[in-house]
Amino acid sequence: MNEASSSTSMVRLGSVPDGSREGLRFLQDRLAYFGRIGFLLSLGFYVVLNVARTYDPAFVASDLWLAEGNPWNLAAAAVLLAKWRIARGRALPLRTLTLLDAAGPILTGLAFTAMANFITSGHGPLDALLGLTNTVVARAVIVPSTARRTLWISAAVTLPAVAAVALALWSSAVAPDSSAVERFLRTLDALLWCGIATTVATVASKVIYGLQEKVREARQLGQYTLEERLGKGGMGAVYRARHALLRRPTAVKLMTGASEQRIARFEREVQLTSMLSHPNTISIYDYGRTPDGLFYYAMEYLEGVDLEELVRRHGRQPPGRVVHILRQIASSLAEAHGIGLIHRDIKPANVYLCSRGGHPDFVKVLDFGLVTEIDPAARPAVSCERSLTGTPLYMSPESIRSPGDIDARSDLYALGAVGYWLLTGRTVFQAGTSVEICYHHLHTRPEPPSKYVPEGVPEDVERVILDCLAKEPEARPADALTLMERLAASTAAPMWREADARRWWKEHASRRAAACEPASAGGPARLTTIDVDLRARPLPALRQDG
Repeated sequence: MNEASSSTSMVRLGSVPDGSREGLRFLQDRLAYFGRIGFLLSLGFYVVLNVARTYDPAFVASDLWLAEGNPWNLAAAAVLLAKWRIARGRALPLRTLTLLDAAGPILTGLAFTAMANFITSGHGPLDALLGLTNTVVARAVIVPSTARRTLWISAAVTLPAVAAVALALWSSAVAPDSSAVERFLRTLDALLWCGIATTVATVASKVIYGLQEKVREARQLGQYTLEERLGKGGMGAVYRARHALLRRPTAVKLMTGASEQRIARFEREVQLTSMLSHPNTISIYDYGRTPDGLFYYAMEYLEGVDLEELVRRHGRQPPGRVVHILRQIASSLAEAHGIGLIHRDIKPANVYLCSRGGHPDFVKVLDFGLVTEIDPAARPAVSCERSLTGTPLYMSPESIRSPGDIDARSDLYALGAVGYWLLTGRTVFQAGTSVEICYHHLHTRPEPPSKYVPEGVPEDVERVILDCLAKEPEARPADALTLMERLAASTAAPMWREADARRWWKEHASRRAAACEPASAGGPARLTTIDVDLRARPLPALRQDG
């Protein structure tokens, strides 16, 4: 079932306010919780009665209650236990969840109905109704549901019980010496209790469901409805979203908890990023502000794996594939640098590997949220020139020494560090704190990647990586186009073809769902982005976040 039909069915069947995976998971969790609570209460009731019978027979009006009521009480507990066990397992489709939602209370109600019908002593029927009415009210409070759905489920649970009580009373099976008036009043009593329980349950569902609707409305950003949070990073949270008219998958990044100055800067950066149109760059569709002033932008939604996760799950990559990936990143950066923009946060978690247009191993460069103009004086009010911005393990020396004076070659240093990670499975420098890492970037010569690759690294590829990691910008490739040419001319370039990429993705297709989180520009990365104003916090005070 696709998302559109799922959402339609959800509204028609009247369960949770949306048909997203997050909504279905919430509904399933609520069903499991209802089954667990109901089972424990039913079992507890059974234990209490039997303990009371053992230690104080006078506490229970008649042994007949236990003899005739115990089996049905246990039957109700068994139904609720089954519901709990089913709902706490793997993710279930919508129709199974709605069936489970209805079947649990109705079957439990039938057990209590049988109890009311077969217990022929004292107030057995009305005592059974107590458990039944508690069931319908508890479901309305715990399980998200529309008022209409709660009404018909509650009626399906309570009406058979009222009929059973009436049958038991008027057949003289219960209280045979009672007058017709007494039987009528007791029948009316059962009807009123069930009617009140149904009304309370329906009203409770109406109120709770209405609050959920308001929450959903609050998650509406212009034409976009937020469906599921994909991740949270230093610059905000990213959600999978649905456009009101367009069918294309969309991700929305929402900036939260920031000052007005920082929001103004962020808005300017998104405007700059939206100028980019390279196929290897994440596409920005739209941007704006929520009614309460939060800034957001909508971008293309990707499914694949970022380079950090790629190496963590599958180890270091062959040189041919590394060259293939680096060429695409450099191509994306070439466009940005060509119009005067610097990314400033190139790192493995910000580079996504996916499939586009039938081409596997297609690179998307994400999170241009830290992008800046090469001439920062153009926007002095929002450029924050003295901010140290980036991820410590991939920051160039000049971005540490003088953040306001960096140029496009700072991105090439970070790209070299990404290549180092892909080739060796380790970062260029490793240390216990951000300060130590920054020190190494400033003063320590990196070890050759071949030291950590037993099978070796082609000399020309290693030379390109080490040139990118040069301390002085002048010693690095002149620009991204030059870097692309050197990578294309390397001996490793022909070693990774499209057929190799197709084979790799086919072999790992069964594990992709577990290995790959949906793309989120700024999603859950293990290396937290640092954004520190050096005027307020000196460099030695920096702490390790990654």
